Amino acid sequence: MSQGSFLERFFRFLGRSIDALRVFFGRLIFVLILVLVLTAIFSSPETVQIEDGSLVVLAPTGAIVEEPAMIDPANLLLGSDEVIDTPLRDVLRTLELAQEDDKVRGVVLDLEELASISPANMERIGRALDDYKRSGKALVAHGEFFSQAQYYLASFADTVTLHPMGQLMLPGYGGNQLYFAELLDKLGVNVHIFRVGTHKAAVEPYSLNGMSEPSRENNQQVVDALWLRYLSQVANNRHLTVEQVRGYAENYPSLLVAASGNTAQVAIDHQLVDDLATPAQWRATLASLSGASSPRTVDFRRYLMAHQLIEFSTDPEVGVIVAQGTINTGEQPRGSIGSDTLVELIRQARRDDDVRAVVLRIDSPGGSAFASELIRQELQELQAAGKPLVVSMGGTAASGGYWIAAGANEIWASPATVTGSIGIFSIIPTFEKGMAKIGVYADGVGTTPLSRADVMTELSEPMQTVLQTSIEEQYRRFLQLVADGRGMSVDAVDVVAQGQVWTGTQAMERGLVDHLGDLDAAIDAAAELAELERYSTRYIQKPLSPGEQLLSQILQNYGVASLAKSLATAMMPTSTVRLPDNPVTGLLGDAMARVLPLANLRDPGHLYTVCEFCVLMR
Repeated sequence: MSQGSFLERFFRFLGRSIDALRVFFGRLIFVLILVLVLTAIFSSPETVQIEDGSLVVLAPTGAIVEEPAMIDPANLLLGSDEVIDTPLRDVLRTLELAQEDDKVRGVVLDLEELASISPANMERIGRALDDYKRSGKALVAHGEFFSQAQYYLASFADTVTLHPMGQLMLPGYGGNQLYFAELLDKLGVNVHIFRVGTHKAAVEPYSLNGMSEPSRENNQQVVDALWLRYLSQVANNRHLTVEQVRGYAENYPSLLVAASGNTAQVAIDHQLVDDLATPAQWRATLASLSGASSPRTVDFRRYLMAHQLIEFSTDPEVGVIVAQGTINTGEQPRGSIGSDTLVELIRQARRDDDVRAVVLRIDSPGGSAFASELIRQELQELQAAGKPLVVSMGGTAASGGYWIAAGANEIWASPATVTGSIGIFSIIPTFEKGMAKIGVYADGVGTTPLSRADVMTELSEPMQTVLQTSIEEQYRRFLQLVADGRGMSVDAVDVVAQGQVWTGTQAMERGLVDHLGDLDAAIDAAAELAELERYSTRYIQKPLSPGEQLLSQILQNYGVASLAKSLATAMMPTSTVRLPDNPVTGLLGDAMARVLPLANLRDPGHLYTVCEFCVLMR
């Protein structure tokens, strides 16, 4: 009896203690969040002073994008390592300002945190680096393990240094796609595929165990063209021949063996790197460039803050609208394309009397056919209102991305843009075979041949007819809208369509693009079409929600984001286990990234226009 009473008292005490701790930590977390919010609201970023002899450190993080997505506030408060992507225009603006700033002695390329960048954006930044170098100011780069994209930008520097244990490997362009046909067959999943376009490869992972020859041929010619552009630019920057750089890339394993595994020395021996330097030696180099005892460096984001200007202009405007990411129906946040979201921005530009012309900046592999059509129709309304529309293609503008571009007054692309992929498909999986394996069957009644169509039964012939007929009609629609927009015959469009992908240069040769040039050139072209002698440029964006505005202010106020991470880290138990970064987890994440783009698409008619090659290259 006494034993039972003791246990009852013990567990009551334990329960009350747990409840008290839960309330305590809940209130503590609330107070910490409140402190962070109040700090963000009432504090202001410290004034950034640019000293004479400063070196601007150009250190982009994440991906170089047209428009960064907002990070998850919960991840910020929990201290996650979520990386903020870098807007392309911030990089370009930094170089433009540094070129003219008398206080800036040079620019330092620190590319360690640059995770990804499209070939088109690499070339655009490369041109900006060349423009900056005309000022005669220093441009230096240092790395520990240069990725291929990082080295492309570093190669523009006057001096490229590498850590003595560093590495520079140039694997070239390419990659593998995952194919699921055999797995799906073993699972009893019956994948019904409807498509038009001999090269529309987005459906192949679900129907084949390897790439089809038409897709291989088309994809290979694109990566070959992009790789030649890469080799040519690096060779020019380093005063080498294309064959010297190509030889380094193709023979790297044997070159490494000959150098007894000394990865840094291989890069030195083949003139891709100028010198080796430890962190201390690199800091001494920067101090020397600054003309001081220690480096006078300023991060490019802080440098931009020091040069923020509020500009007021009464000039007519060219509006710039960014369309970045996969295309879906409905509302979507910044960094992706939602038909309702983008239509509202286009409508805003149409109704604004100050906006005389619009540039649509596209970086998209496509998505929902219906969403693409909704966007295209709104763009037509813009043009019908007398406002010229110019499309500027970024890294990718293919499939649905080309669907919304086709009717523009002019289309501009980078030579390295990936575009085209004019085709359409539908994928409907059904699970009757897999269910039968475990003894589950579907049966029922209906009033028409279509009444009982669902994913648990075999797709009926009438439903297959509906889907295939819809696909063929939408492909004809795609060809016609391209023909109308480009002034071509439907047959001529069909020759370059069929799902084939092209570089910007190849697309211009085939009539799919008008001019090669960057966003600035497209903006000038839009102003010319609107007959504007004087004009200003304004980005038309989805306004931030109050929560996003608060988060943005937190990020801008120095130290607050770091404080959140430090507090969260301090509150974590010491026994918390974190999976280490390793090649296996990296490969799994990469595999999921290749599967999820299609899984996340939504279209009411199950009709999609997506460039599989573009998703693979991103």
